[in-house]
Amino acid sequence: MLENTLRPSDHFRKTAIKSVWAIALFVFTYIFLIILSISLTIVCAYLGIKLIGVYASTITLILGVGLIGFGFLILFFLIKFMFKSNKIDRSHLVEVTRAQEPGLFKMIDEIVETVQTDFPKKVYFSVEVNAAVFYDSNFWSMFFPIRKNLQIGVGLINTTTTDELRAILAHEFGHFSQKSMKVGSYVYNVNRIIHDILYDNEGYDKVTRNIAGSSSYFGIFVLASDKIIGLMQHVLVGVYNILNANYSKLSHEMEFHADAVAAQTVGSKPLIDSLLRMQLANQALDTVLSYYDRKIEACIKTTNVFPQQLLAMNFLAKLNKLPYQDEFPQVDLRYYNRFNKSKLSFSHEYSSHPETETRIAKLEELNIPLRNHQVGVAMDLLTRKDEIAAQLTHTMFSRVNYAQNPVDQDEADFEVDFISQVKQNSYPELFNDYFDYRNPFFNYTELDFEKPVSNPEMETDQLFSDDHLSLIYELNALEADWTTIDRIDSGLINSKTFNYNGQKYSKGDCRAMIEYLNTEIQTKKQQLDDLDIKIFEYFHFLAKEQNADHEFEKIALWYKQIADKFAAQQIIYADLVNSTSFMHTTTPFEMIKKKMITVKKEEKKFKECIVSILNDKDFEEVISAEVKARFEEYLKFEYKYFGADLYFDEELKVLFTAMADFADLISETHFGAKKKLLEFEAGLVIPVLN
Repeated sequence: MLENTLRPSDHFRKTAIKSVWAIALFVFTYIFLIILSISLTIVCAYLGIKLIGVYASTITLILGVGLIGFGFLILFFLIKFMFKSNKIDRSHLVEVTRAQEPGLFKMIDEIVETVQTDFPKKVYFSVEVNAAVFYDSNFWSMFFPIRKNLQIGVGLINTTTTDELRAILAHEFGHFSQKSMKVGSYVYNVNRIIHDILYDNEGYDKVTRNIAGSSSYFGIFVLASDKIIGLMQHVLVGVYNILNANYSKLSHEMEFHADAVAAQTVGSKPLIDSLLRMQLANQALDTVLSYYDRKIEACIKTTNVFPQQLLAMNFLAKLNKLPYQDEFPQVDLRYYNRFNKSKLSFSHEYSSHPETETRIAKLEELNIPLRNHQVGVAMDLLTRKDEIAAQLTHTMFSRVNYAQNPVDQDEADFEVDFISQVKQNSYPELFNDYFDYRNPFFNYTELDFEKPVSNPEMETDQLFSDDHLSLIYELNALEADWTTIDRIDSGLINSKTFNYNGQKYSKGDCRAMIEYLNTEIQTKKQQLDDLDIKIFEYFHFLAKEQNADHEFEKIALWYKQIADKFAAQQIIYADLVNSTSFMHTTTPFEMIKKKMITVKKEEKKFKECIVSILNDKDFEEVISAEVKARFEEYLKFEYKYFGADLYFDEELKVLFTAMADFADLISETHFGAKKKLLEFEAGLVIPVLN
């Protein structure tokens, strides 16, 4: 049975053949360009030597050398990738040996034997919720055998059962279970070679700039070589697009093949369960790391992040009422896809992995029962689990710059503080996360509170139902799909076809689809606007019934005041962010000087807004003494940020700190006002329920 699984499918073979033809196209194109380049180099060298020999002078010597260099520059551009080594950064990894972790290596031995592949050269642990096979490679590794390394994330081991980890590792080794899978490696390498030729030119550009800067004569030859190289790149871009599309299709088939190997080795369900939980496990780890990001100023860290990841995952699971099995929360497709309501998809062009939903469907179709069941959680396989976890945590936190020696927080203190912070930064559960993604209705005046109210049509469980929450996700998906299709229509995304709601469309259908999506977006917005008004009227009614209408009016009008300010402040902040975005990319000096005019214009409005905040009583309780002092220091000076072809880093640091403080302050103030209103409204429901 396993032998049949290891044998690639007919569809895989056809996809692989297409990829081979795409490689052949690259090889033919590349050889043609190399021959052309060598011929040009020989001609240029001949003419350069002739020029120097005909009349010996400084000018002819420079021109002759420039002509010879002109040919060599073009040739070097095409072959530079051969000397580049693709070294993997291992500074964040911890190597582990068989003597140190016999249990894990025994599992790998069993999988390697079953899958009929080679044992990895080395095994490493990382922090991530992931597992991968990698190797250092260069151009020559296409022709000489090279052993792969295995990387396993402890964030993954920490949140999987033993069977699930077996399935994940079997998937990774499944990629290398047949010689025919070598095609994928070749396609990957050729793809990377063309990418390096087209886009990885920082070192080459630096050399040519230095040559051009040494003499205006050399500059002419560099400019001419750039023009010819540009034409070669244009040709290679076409080949790259063909190869990339075929590689994407092939990589999808490779993923399905590796999934089938894992299912035959361990069973369908363990891999399905791990795929679905991985998102939650990753969210939990990110949540913990974000928690400690906020603790940098207080100089607080941890010695072991992984028990806290587990705590955060269980907290999130219970918050979302997920069932448990074998000590871990069970995630279904409904929960996994709760945010993703997009109906837009591409065949293969833009992803190396198929969608999780498609992978799960194929695994369910295989429906292979669990094999060689091994009880327990994967973390218990590790003999030195605490030592490894501490080592990885230390490596991660050692990169953080603390003002003084940080204090280690124990697990009990973390749990209390973490749960307290989550509750502090959350809205009442009554609202079913509706207001996590949407602000309360505030398009009212004092006169609206004097109008009579009628019995509401819906109660809280109907107002904040999953269906109504789904409207928000659907609107977000429609807007994202609109943006993507608009980018296809404008040519920013190079795609001739796309799928929408299971139907295939061409680029010529984009305008009609955009019009359709505009209508759908307006419909969803109107539905949500109508719902927001009903929610407001419902709580207005409850407040009247309980003689709390005056307090409700006071809190609601205060929230409206904050929300109006917040909307205006967000625009000012966004304008400044957009105007300074060029500072994070390589920009010509003349362009920087022009863009700085816009920066100063937007900064003026930004500073006026900060002055307004400092004099506003609504911000008094939220703004800290440190932030206030930084604002006042920032307002004292008129910084230039750029001059004499250099950025003034210290001045930019002050600006970006002020911008970060501003964003945090206005968000925190709006959140506080919103939470106060929502807590008051939630309090109105309790007497009704009783």
